Amino acid sequence: MQALDTKVEEVSFSPLLRTYTLEELWALPEPPDRAHYELIGGLLFMVPPPEDAHDYIDAHLNKSLAKFLLAENTKGDILHPRASIYSDAGAGTYLEPDMMYVSRELRQRLGRKRTSADIVFEYLSRSNKVYDRTTKADTYMALGVRELWLIDHFDRTIEVRYATVYKDKPAWEVWLFTKGDWAESRVLPGWRVSVDELFADLSL
Repeated sequence: MQALDTKVEEVSFSPLLRTYTLEELWALPEPPDRAHYELIGGLLFMVPPPEDAHDYIDAHLNKSLAKFLLAENTKGDILHPRASIYSDAGAGTYLEPDMMYVSRELRQRLGRKRTSADIVFEYLSRSNKVYDRTTKADTYMALGVRELWLIDHFDRTIEVRYATVYKDKPAWEVWLFTKGDWAESRVLPGWRVSVDELFADLSL
């Protein structure tokens, strides 16, 4: 048995010890192993690095969405990490979606601070599945994201959440797309993704 040195941790994940502002988050040293920090209302979260499957899912979705935007002459941007959604309201919030779409209209309305997005895409991992479905998803709702795609390569499903109002409160309308289905966007009517085609590359 070996005693470890007693020390005060430089980074704290308990809000009982401390919370963070955006400036304090950005001043933190990068965590090891390609992980990164996210901030929700001043609370610090450690997000593990992406799995290999994320690359193929991202490539397919990026090509599909870019092809649609060009064909429809729709103005907007497809953004990837380390592009972020952040807000200094309250204690500060900072999130890095796996991919997001920001329309020209929203970009002009937001100005230099990207506090929201039209569509956010998250690729679920074993380590972040619960966080993405709950804490992070609800934060996107609070920030005004209109549509959220949760891609689960383990179950081979696409869960699309559409922003709505239920009993005078913001809520998600949730649709689950499985084998043989086409997941559809409401923010970009006409754009849809085949569940089978999205996961086909993972079998190679």
